[in-house]
Amino acid sequence: MFRKISISVAFSVALAACRSAGGCPPIVAYSLEDQKIAAKQLRALPKNTPLAAMIVDYKKTRDACRASGS
Repeated sequence: MFRKISISVAFSVALAACRSAGGCPPIVAYSLEDQKIAAKQLRALPKNTPLAAMIVDYKKTRDACRASGS
């Protein structure tokens, strides 16, 4: 439960920082091949590892930046 709250707070802070600082940083484009390799590596990580959680959070931030038009 605490972890979900922490992730939500971190995500909210990151999104607010993007808005207050004049927008999100540029979103890096990854090739389809790199995305496939990264997805395979992410699936290979043990469940509930901090790295997997960070990658998921990064995706949420990228999606929020795209949605905000920055």
